[in-house]
Amino acid sequence: MGKTIAVSRGEELLPAATGESAVEDFIGIELNKSHRARGRFGVSHPAGPLPLIIGVTGHRDLRTEDIPKLESTLRDEFLRLRKRYPSTPFVLLSALADGADRLAARIAMEAGMRLVVVLPMPVSLYETDFDAASREEFRSLLTSAEHSFELPIVEGIAMEEVVEHGPARERQYAQAGAYLATHSAVLFALWDGVILHKVGGTSQIVRFKLEGVPVPYARAHSQLDAPDSGPVYHLMTPRRSNPRPVGHPFTLHRLYPAGYGPRQEAEHDFDDIYDRMETFNQDAIRYAEDLREHRRNSEEYIFPSPAHHAMPTPLRELREFYAIADVLSQRFQKRTLAILKLLLTFVFFAALFFELYSSLFEETPMIALYLGMFVCAFACYKWADRKGYQTRYLDYRALAERLRVQFFWKLAGIEESVADYYLRKQRSELEWIRNAVRSCMTETCADTTPLRSSTDTERLRFVQKHWVEDQAKYFSRAAHRDHEQLHAQEKKVTFLFGLALTLAVIQVALGYVSQVLMLCIGVLPVAAALLNHYLEKNALAQHKRQYTRMSIFYNRAKQHLASLISESRLTEAQSFLAELGREALAENGDWILTHRDRPLEVPKGG
Repeated sequence: MGKTIAVSRGEELLPAATGESAVEDFIGIELNKSHRARGRFGVSHPAGPLPLIIGVTGHRDLRTEDIPKLESTLRDEFLRLRKRYPSTPFVLLSALADGADRLAARIAMEAGMRLVVVLPMPVSLYETDFDAASREEFRSLLTSAEHSFELPIVEGIAMEEVVEHGPARERQYAQAGAYLATHSAVLFALWDGVILHKVGGTSQIVRFKLEGVPVPYARAHSQLDAPDSGPVYHLMTPRRSNPRPVGHPFTLHRLYPAGYGPRQEAEHDFDDIYDRMETFNQDAIRYAEDLREHRRNSEEYIFPSPAHHAMPTPLRELREFYAIADVLSQRFQKRTLAILKLLLTFVFFAALFFELYSSLFEETPMIALYLGMFVCAFACYKWADRKGYQTRYLDYRALAERLRVQFFWKLAGIEESVADYYLRKQRSELEWIRNAVRSCMTETCADTTPLRSSTDTERLRFVQKHWVEDQAKYFSRAAHRDHEQLHAQEKKVTFLFGLALTLAVIQVALGYVSQVLMLCIGVLPVAAALLNHYLEKNALAQHKRQYTRMSIFYNRAKQHLASLISESRLTEAQSFLAELGREALAENGDWILTHRDRPLEVPKGG
């Protein structure tokens, strides 16, 4: 790859970008702006910023008599998705070839979806596949699309080879299919079910989606890594060259990648991805006004306005998307901590009322209050669990941190995607984040060619100041803060246990039973245990170690990057920032897993 990619919005041609990631970035935040989705068959609904991207592949030689049935089935399925995820904007990704591609594009736009066109080659070459009537239809749909872009010529192939129909041109179609498979959450396949070995054919694209895209159409990866795969919604489709498909015509079958066990398990896992995307969009809509001021603060934090105004619109929008995820994570962090404190308070008072019942007041109201506190604790826990406060807090924090890395990678001219970097142990926990990042990637405004000019040097200095130096300061402050907080809270735990022990000694020395002392002796250890539970749930000890390590790491990185920039070793600086970003992603993944292992719960034995 690495050839020019032409991109257009309607009739307007955007500045060309270079590299594979420039294409990937085109499913961008421009698509994700809050809007109202409206279609011929649906009412207007407010939609959030994160789209669910649907790809389509299928046969070109559809039979005319089958088109109404195919349209009806697709329409029903598109509207089913719209109804199930009403706050999520939908994008159809299509190559607009004859037949299935265009049929799906028409129905998608009628259903209120947005159309993005992936062109396997320059338009002038692509149109030679179509007759006069087909070209007119193609141009009409292309004009209706919100975005369109051309994929680069596959590495090792000359443009002259693509002009002729043959293996080189077929590889371009295969590359387009690979793009559809990689960047869609769901791939609709209007397919007869016959497995062929044609390069760029429908059956190959279906395999790409179910089994993962191989080299040379994707990056090489270890065989130990799970492939980037997903579901295929197979609409059994007759064709002129095969009027008898492998199955009942016009039925829809949901196919899932291997390795999930029962089909219901796979369906549940992928539905969970889409449900989390819908939840994010609902939260972005619900709290938009309340969080407006916090969002501006978050935007200023990641990159200040005096600097950001000089950036192209796409990077500004990526900054805005980071801010949405960041403020939502902060909101649900506060709610999670509030619920944890409330749970511990209820449990403490339950213990207090029980001790009062045992030591001073044996009346029924005391035991009723004891039971009432536990009922309140469990009700509070169930409420928080049903609302998913902790899950949303951790998910949005993970999304924000990945968007932070992506923003600074793009600013530095690095063409890699953060969606490609998840540790094996984090894959299942963060799978929806991969889909979210791919969906919200903006078209790159940073050249992916080696940085040489003084402007590029200045851009790297921005990255150094607002990412590397900022993170070095943040982790240093955070490590100190958590050390101080941990030390202070541990002193309180020790004091409470020590006070209980001292009171027990006094009780023994007095030689008679003091009900007040007995009450304190019973309650103080409970308070200490609950405080220790709070420390454990917040993972302060783990944070202190992790933040100290990252503080040292970023400070070393700051010094080395400054040296590379001052010596004008800009390509090395890019490579170093790419490595730094991968380490930051791994660190955040470990942080997420640390907190996933400490869910909200009612303390036991209180």
